[in-house]
Amino acid sequence: MTINTIAIQSPGDMGHEIGRVLVNAGYKVVSALEGRSKRTRALAKNGGIIDVGKLENLYDDVDIIFSIMRPDEALNFIKNMCDLANFHKARPLLVDLNAVAPSTALKAEKLSSAAGLDFLDGGIIGEPPRAPKNNSPRLYISGTRSNELITLNQSGLDFRDLGSNIGSASGIKMAYAALTKGLTAIAINSMVAAKIHHVQNEFLAELKFSQESLLGHLERGLPSMCPKAYRWVGEMEEISKTHKELGLPKNLFEGAADIYRLVETSPLGKEVVEDRKLGTSAKNVADVLADFL
Repeated sequence: MTINTIAIQSPGDMGHEIGRVLVNAGYKVVSALEGRSKRTRALAKNGGIIDVGKLENLYDDVDIIFSIMRPDEALNFIKNMCDLANFHKARPLLVDLNAVAPSTALKAEKLSSAAGLDFLDGGIIGEPPRAPKNNSPRLYISGTRSNELITLNQSGLDFRDLGSNIGSASGIKMAYAALTKGLTAIAINSMVAAKIHHVQNEFLAELKFSQESLLGHLERGLPSMCPKAYRWVGEMEEISKTHKELGLPKNLFEGAADIYRLVETSPLGKEVVEDRKLGTSAKNVADVLADFL
């Protein structure tokens, strides 16, 4: 497949940075921004992404559509693109790069196949490729055409082919996010509890003494989590679904989803990545949440 034009739906914090890397590598990158927020439009513009208006316009000379959005919207997007396929001859490759359960990816593949569209499962691990270093996250992909995306690594992105099975890429994302974001959820509860019991300083001192590497992880992870908590709710639900389907207990990550709902509804959840005033340290995250409670 010759790749000239790539669509990113939608160009949020991760999507617009991936789009920017592709634009800088010479690809035409587009997005359907009708009805999208002022912030999303601004991010797309900053990434050099062209607004094509309605979703149906993603069928105009687009070779690949990358779906990069909150997990609870991922399947509906695939359904919408499949419905629109009935009115267009073009057949772009659909690539779901969202944090969804393998079974969700399999549903998406089934819908896509019925609409005559090829589908790839995917999962992103890592931070957006921010300038000037542009360090790429790992973009895991699986499906019968996954090897075709490896050519995009020439742009500076890091696609990793996991083979032909739909569910493999989602599987590694679910396993990784369960560990890292699950740990962050546990840390939120621990630190807020220490704050409310008036032993926060002593708790942090104990972590520095006996769990210094873990404390470093929390100092990085808790502040960066705050404006993304709304996205992580659906991710925790997809992890819970994954575990249930494997015969594992599902309650742990249902609880993690509740923790991120708490953050989402707090003042911390009202901020955006580009404009942070609260939650600038792990201690401050706990302070704000304790006050909110």
